[in-house]
Amino acid sequence: SQTSKEEVKLSLFVDDRILYMENLKDSTKKLLELICQFSKVTGYKINVQKMVVLLYSNNEAAEREVKGLISFAISLKTLRYLGINLTKEVNDLYADNYKKCLKETEKDIKKWKNIPCSWIGRTNI
Repeated sequence: SQTSKEEVKLSLFVDDRILYMENLKDSTKKLLELICQFSKVTGYKINVQKMVVLLYSNNEAAEREVKGLISFAISLKTLRYLGINLTKEVNDLYADNYKKCLKETEKDIKKWKNIPCSWIGRTNI
């Protein structure tokens, strides 16, 4: 944008945002309108190809209707957000996150066990 004699270049990255919405049909329509208005007012374009939706609804008819309204990618079971797998089923959160993290940590510890290094050196690895 231009202010007086200075030109200010603005670069925004709005990654990793999450929205929780109720009343899927109406909320989705309103969200799409807001995205359009935001783009018109600011001149910024939101890359909808990078948007992913995880529907937590148990209402299949509402889900089908929402799928018809949006052009976003739809994830059926999980959505990765800030390094955590959000699952459609709460019961799957433990297995999809903690168990995998624990397994990776155990694997790393086994790998590090054979490195000829002091304890202080190991903490730096």
